[in-house]
Amino acid sequence: MSLRGQFYLSVMLALLVALSLLAAVACWHARRSVENEMAMALQAADRIVDNALISLPEARHVRVSLIEGGRTILTSRLAPTDAVPGWYRRLLEIPANSRLDTAPRLGGRALLVATDAHGEIGEDWVQFRDGAALLALFSFLMMGLVHLAMGRIAGPLARLARGFEAVGGGDYDARVPLKGPREVGALAAAFNRMAGRLGSLESDNRRLARQTIAIQEEERADIARDLHDEMGPFLFAMRVDADAITAAAEAGGHGAIATRARALGEAAGHIQRHVRSILKQLRSEGLAETGLAPALASLAEFWQRRHDGVRLHLDIDAARKGFGADADAAIFRLVQEGLTNAVRHGGARNVWLSIRADAHICVVLEDDGAGLLVAEAGADAGEGMGLKGMHERLAPLAGSLMLAPRAGGGARLEAQIPLTRAEAAE
Repeated sequence: MSLRGQFYLSVMLALLVALSLLAAVACWHARRSVENEMAMALQAADRIVDNALISLPEARHVRVSLIEGGRTILTSRLAPTDAVPGWYRRLLEIPANSRLDTAPRLGGRALLVATDAHGEIGEDWVQFRDGAALLALFSFLMMGLVHLAMGRIAGPLARLARGFEAVGGGDYDARVPLKGPREVGALAAAFNRMAGRLGSLESDNRRLARQTIAIQEEERADIARDLHDEMGPFLFAMRVDADAITAAAEAGGHGAIATRARALGEAAGHIQRHVRSILKQLRSEGLAETGLAPALASLAEFWQRRHDGVRLHLDIDAARKGFGADADAAIFRLVQEGLTNAVRHGGARNVWLSIRADAHICVVLEDDGAGLLVAEAGADAGEGMGLKGMHERLAPLAGSLMLAPRAGGGARLEAQIPLTRAEAAE
């Protein structure tokens, strides 16, 4: 239940309890009043009964009857009373008290004096009705004032709740108007300071993340350059020397030496191919020159050549124009690591890559491999970025990452990047 509803309910319950208590006390006092009034009326009737033998006066609380020969020959009239609801009359009605006067001066006749509480009950009902009406009016006015007060509190609280929801969704530019009671205004001011501080911290974190990624790319470039410039020439020289030794040994009739030299050359060639493979992973060749979609197509072709039987299904038309250097680099590295996990660790035979773009860039990589546990283990412990690195690449772009089981078996990796953030990062 909302705060407004709880407050209303509490006030209404308090008013109902108060009304019930007041009604009970009023009824108790009214019943006591009726009983006392009837006793006093009976005493007064005793004093005047001798004067009522012939003409019985109109009374309000007593009824006087003249009895002769066992039958009533004359009865006094009761004064008219206000209409009283049946439930109220039954609640206050008391048994009638009566007294029979057979004094000698009555000449063998008897005078019956009996109390009648209807007149007193009518008077009490008028007082009860008027008091209840005033109390109901008071309650109505009080609820109106409570409604106005709660409106002044609930409105700013609702705006504050919407502000918290916006901040929870990553919108640190959200601000709450400083309106409402002083206490709520202080909360709104504190919220605005908090949102501003969080926005500043987010900007700092994204800047640091971009710097970290830039450093990582520089390190990749340095490693690739060292592999290419240092190991490349030595491996080439080893192959040349191995070929020369093989030729010389075959010419001299040294078959064993030729065989060993040939094996040495093959080993050097294998190392060369492996180094070229590492260089291709370290360098996103073609990304800056040709764009994201051709670079991803080249990456898919590279993986299909290296692993026979693996088929990659691409749906990346949305990436033809690219999304900016930072977003393109993040998507390329994410797909690269995802392919590594799917093929190398998950043993997938089919991999599906799709890229969609509307308000968000949505990158989905699915495979039919061993499943989620293997994918998580490979992403955390294997080569490349891993899940942590993927999150680090998406963080500067306010992106999100989700790894889940694929419906038909295997794993499903989904990344989302707000398109406006990707454009703003440029």
